[in-house]
Order: sequence, then C-alpha cells, then structure tokens
Amino acid sequence: MMLSPVKCTAKRSKSEPVIHSLPEGIMHDIISRLTLKDAVRASLVSTNWRRLWTCHSNLCFDSPTILNREYGTISRSSSRRGRRRRRFIRRVDAILESHSGTGLRRFGITFALDARHTEHLDRWLKFALDSRASEIAVNLFPVFYKGFVRSYEWEDAYTLPSHMFSSQGASYIESLELVFASLKLPRDFYGPLKLRVLDLQSVHVSEGDLELLLSKCSSLECLRLGRCYPVLNLKVQKPLCRLRNLSVRGCQLQVMEFSAPNLAKFEYSGQAIPITLGESMKPTEATVTLLGYDDTLEHVFTELPKTLSHVETLSVNTCINTEVVGFSNCLMKFTHLIKLEVTVSILGDSRIRNGILRLVSLLEVAPLLQRLELNMLPHVSVGFSNEPEAYWHFRPCAHSHLEQFEVSGFIGLRSQLEVVLCILDNAVALRRMSVEPRVTAHDRVFGHLAEFELDIRRGRECALDFFSPKDYPGVQIEIF
Repeated sequence: MMLSPVKCTAKRSKSEPVIHSLPEGIMHDIISRLTLKDAVRASLVSTNWRRLWTCHSNLCFDSPTILNREYGTISRSSSRRGRRRRRFIRRVDAILESHSGTGLRRFGITFALDARHTEHLDRWLKFALDSRASEIAVNLFPVFYKGFVRSYEWEDAYTLPSHMFSSQGASYIESLELVFASLKLPRDFYGPLKLRVLDLQSVHVSEGDLELLLSKCSSLECLRLGRCYPVLNLKVQKPLCRLRNLSVRGCQLQVMEFSAPNLAKFEYSGQAIPITLGESMKPTEATVTLLGYDDTLEHVFTELPKTLSHVETLSVNTCINTEVVGFSNCLMKFTHLIKLEVTVSILGDSRIRNGILRLVSLLEVAPLLQRLELNMLPHVSVGFSNEPEAYWHFRPCAHSHLEQFEVSGFIGLRSQLEVVLCILDNAVALRRMSVEPRVTAHDRVFGHLAEFELDIRRGRECALDFFSPKDYPGVQIEIF
C-alpha cells in the first residue's frame, strides 16, 4: 500500500530531528570525511550542515570537482580553455569566500594555470597560509589532451610568492607539493620550516635556493625531486637526520651529496653520477635507473655498492655494450643484498659475448643474494655466429645463498645461455629457476611481429634443450 503525501511528510519531519540532534563533533567528523563536492551537497540538508561545510578541512580544487570535467577532456580551442579557466577561477573564489578559514588541513590546486594568473594564485595561497593549512599542493601542469602537451616555457611559469616561506603561516606547513612552477626564496629567508614532505616536480629552482631550502628543513622525512631545472650539483651539507625516503628522477645532475643517516628508501633515475649519502647505514630498499646509451654495468658493480652497501632490496636498470670487455676497476660488494632485480638493455651486436658475459659477476658482488630477477632486452636480433672469437673469460664463483632465479628476455643468444648456465651451475642452494623468452619487465620492440615471435620460439627451444630438469634434479625449472 502506497503512503499518502501527508504521511510521507510526517516521516520526513520525524527524521529531521535525528540529524539536527547529532553532536557537533560527529557532524564535523562526517563532513571531514567527505570530498569537497559531497560536503557542499551535504550543506543542503540543513542550516547546521551548511555552517559546518564552511569549516571543511580539505579544499582540493581540480577540474572534476569544480567544472565536472574529467582530466584529458580539455579542448584544443584556446578560447574554450580560456573560458574554462575563468569559470574555474570564479568558482574557486566563491568557495573560498564562503569558507570560514578555520579547520583547514589540506589545500590543493590542480589546474593548468601560469604566470598570467598570478594574482589569483597568490590570493589563494595567502588564504591557505592564513588558514594555517598543514598540507599544500599546487599542480599547474600545462594543458594536455590525447597525449599532446603544450610547449611550455619557464618564463610562463607561475612563481610562488615570497611570503610563501616568510609569513607566519609558513611555519605550519608540513607537506608541500609543487608541479610546474618556479620557486625563488626571499632574500630575508632564514627558516626554519617544519616541512616533513617536500615534493618538487618540473620546478624551476636554482641550486642555491634548493640547497638553502633543504638546509632549513631539519624535520624533513620525505623528499621527492623530479625534472627540476637548472639544478646540476645538489649538495646539502647539513645532515637531514629524519629523512627516510629520497627520490631524485630526471634532474640532469652531475653530483649528488646528502647526509641522511636514517635513510630507509632511495630512488634515483638519471645519468651515472657520483652519489654520496654520507653515513647512511640503514637504507633497506633502493631503485636505480641509469639513463643513456653508454655501458653502465661497471658503475653498477663498482660505484653503487659504495653508496648502497647496506641495501637489502635493489632494483637496477642499466645498459650493456656487447663489445666492452671485463671491468677496469675492482668490483665492490653489496654486503647485505638479499633480493636483486636487474634490467639490462643490450646494445651492439648480439653475436659478441664480451659485454653480456660480465653479468655472471652478479654472484660475486652479492654474496648473500637469495633471489635474482634478470630481465634482458636485446635491441637487435641478428642471429648466431659459430665463428670462434676471443672473449672475456669469467672465473667460476660458487654461491651458497641464491635460492630463486628468474630470467626474462631469453631469446637463446649464446652469451645469454652461458650466463644462465654459469649461474645455474654455481648457485649450489638454488631451488627454483624460471625462464621466460618474453620480456616481462618492459615492453620490447623488435619491429615486425614475425621477427618477435621467431625470437620467442628460438629462446624457448634453446631453454628446453639446455635446462633439463634431469640434469638439475634439485632445482624446479619452469620454461614459459
């Protein structure tokens, strides 16, 4: 039986006091768990809720929230983009005008704005500072759509206002994230700051300003730098004793020096450069990607252990030139390494074994290694040669800890076969080995699909011929 309109009204009137009678603390907690859009919608419930949303602790403005548009749907038309920017600015202004400025915890802007919108951005950041926000995120990534990125000049980048680091509100910032902006410290900047997290991506900042900023962040726990320009030498003399996570990617550095005695996780992507982390004795996890087309395997075996001798889990991306013979410097050891993932791009004539055979030194540089994942990416497949050649002879190195060995990108090259057989024969504790002709770590480009399938079939046939479980009864061998 359907309820009459009168009865429905009665039911609603009975439910309203329940909402009104909620303790204010509970209502604050409910509002704080909602997104900005949902909090504004909740304000329509009653006068009390309307008052509460103006104390919302999380003000994050982006295209989906303010314009109801998903990322990547930006028009090619500059006039349309201009109208959307103006609409975005008006709506952000309206929300900030209604907000009380109290209880603000996180403040964020994610929209394609630049120096032309300095007046608005300065005003919004001043609001965040005056409201004592502890987390500030500004992402001004340029307009993009369907993979296209507008050409971006640093002269167009928005520059953070000087009061960002000199006002009283700056002392309340614990997390600062910047994307596509320019950072210049004021002349009267003395610090200190209470920053625990600093994330700078595609930020224009000088070496001096960055080093000065970091020297004033004694509470810093997490530092992420990506494609920051024009920093070449990053040297921070003052110890960052609380720094636990450090990530530096694509910054075109020539030298990097930190003193981070309690560092736990390290990530680097760039050219092979000298890296000093001071007396850091506790990093347990590291990821290193060496960019470029030079042979960097020697850097991995002779330089990285100096910085990461105590690391337990390591992922390395490096290049091998097949014509490089041996090593010019003494190999160093990863004395605590347990798990190692190595991805190597093989450059040069794949018929030459010299460079690839050096991979057997993995057993020597990591004496306590228990799990090894070796991903090989031959760039050119040119078949095999039975012609005799003078190649670098490796010495056997018995290894008593390696239990699991995984290989991908195995296409049956003679050098690959010798490396795998050497590890298989010398790892006396080995329990499991898997061989995958396909490259599982990265996409591999051969050109034509027919050639790709030929390499996979050849690698599988080679593995079946040489890695017979009958020859290694104590090892579980899987060939995919």
